[in-house]
Amino acid sequence: MSEPIANTASVGNQTVNETPFQFYIQTIGRGQKRRRSLTQGEARDAMRQILAGKVTQMQLGAFLMLIRVREETAEEAAGFVQAIREKISPPPCAVDIDWGSYAGKRRQLPWFMLALTLLARKGYTVFLHGIVGNEPNRLYTQEIAERLNWPIATSLQHAKTQLEQLGLCYAPVECFAPEIKTLMGYRDELGLRSPIHTLARMMNPFNAKLSVHGVFHKGYDDIHQQAATRLNDPMTAAFCGDGGEAEVRADRKTEIKMVENGGDSSDAEKWSFFLPKVFFDSDPTEKCIDPQVLMAVWEGKQTHDYGQATTIQTMAMVLMALEHLTLEEAMQTATQLWEARCT
Repeated sequence: MSEPIANTASVGNQTVNETPFQFYIQTIGRGQKRRRSLTQGEARDAMRQILAGKVTQMQLGAFLMLIRVREETAEEAAGFVQAIREKISPPPCAVDIDWGSYAGKRRQLPWFMLALTLLARKGYTVFLHGIVGNEPNRLYTQEIAERLNWPIATSLQHAKTQLEQLGLCYAPVECFAPEIKTLMGYRDELGLRSPIHTLARMMNPFNAKLSVHGVFHKGYDDIHQQAATRLNDPMTAAFCGDGGEAEVRADRKTEIKMVENGGDSSDAEKWSFFLPKVFFDSDPTEKCIDPQVLMAVWEGKQTHDYGQATTIQTMAMVLMALEHLTLEEAMQTATQLWEARCT
């Protein structure tokens, strides 16, 4: 893990208009009757200070865990995202699909990687970003990206070049937002996820036409949807995916929470649609995260009914959003893409 971003020496050297960070801890940490959540503007300023290293490690831990206990609000999430986007400052680049991968898989293989590869073959520009964590029992996306010969970016400028030339790429979060990598790493010490795990999925650096967010816990899809109405991203899809990754589970009915913005948050349109359960032979105790199995299925050397169904469902979700297809039309197109993968 990189060096902690908190810098005790800088605490107290605030600018004239900067709110002392203690105020934000007091605001969310007072007694039950006096505490309140942060406004979007307060959350933005708090995250600016964290990213600038103006917060001690004690302050940072208290802040993250106080929010963790009661969960971040949509306003807070939107403010945090605004701050990190200011910090990132990406070059302009036309992207169709933004996909954050920050959980890793520990039960099933990351079949969504096959879906994204096929969508890129269809002509969509796909920007995938994520993290490699420290849990040995998880399979992280970068390994699969490398096996599938995805180009790996070393910066957002490098990603722009790859996207414009090749149509897809994977970027480790540390190459464009190292502070997020550091903050997410505190989970190893604190033992709990923090609001940073929500923020990472929502970064959408290139303001893609569709930003797809996978969440683990039911209810966080609502937070993502509500926050998206405040951020003016063109279109956002949030849902409970397998293990917290943005992958539609074929063995359960999945609700996709959508937001489409017309350029002004007041024009944001929210709706949802459902993808049906199509795989009925699932064993919840079955585990397989062997990358060789995924590659064998991809190359047509092996069959995997669940993997096939999940890949097709995940593609169908994207096609329904971007092409406004019906479920039947999207499933038909996705199935055709899958069947033609080896040719």
